[in-house]
Amino acid sequence: MSEFYSAEEIQPRYEEIVPVYQKAFAGPPWYEVSMCPDPEQRCTGGLSPIEVGERCQRCLLRPAETAYPAERLIARLGNIGKTRETSWYIEENECGLTLAALAWLTTARVVAEEKYADVPAMQGWLSDRFGDRPFVWLDEVFANKLNQVSGNLANFAGMCRGFQDRLGNDLPLAYRTITPQMIAAAARDFEVAPLEVPDWRSFIMIERGSSS
Repeated sequence: MSEFYSAEEIQPRYEEIVPVYQKAFAGPPWYEVSMCPDPEQRCTGGLSPIEVGERCQRCLLRPAETAYPAERLIARLGNIGKTRETSWYIEENECGLTLAALAWLTTARVVAEEKYADVPAMQGWLSDRFGDRPFVWLDEVFANKLNQVSGNLANFAGMCRGFQDRLGNDLPLAYRTITPQMIAAAARDFEVAPLEVPDWRSFIMIERGSSS
């Protein structure tokens, strides 16, 4: 079973979504387990694969805070819903939630500021690609593999089209990713060409109406 939710409709499900988010991003390929305690912030994105309380062999410090504390994560998700046109997608089976995804309507300037502040070259790339044209940003996609081990992106095309219907109609949908599954799903379901970007993460853009 799958369903789309508005920012307001999803709020009662935060307590269910947050633990799934925390567990998903603590695993591969992200390994975002704790906040990096290193003053030099040598961990990518300021997030460490070390458990809270364990000693890091790089900086010899011990992380004191989880990567995504529940209250802070709920506040961030709520703020997204308050500040932009937002849509959620949920899949469930008899065991409960299996997949959750978040998308919002945006512009190149906002994505550059919020997602690529540490990659200045991406600001120009995004501006050249999109100009002032709005597009749908697929911000988060995460699976609960305790409830469904595999096949969590089987309805990837339906999810993307649903987000475009609700947020952009004829606008493109874009996202960045480091997961091979998210790259493969786009290639399977849509006509997408690899985009060369000045960043270590892959950038996928799906035009409305494209399908493989």
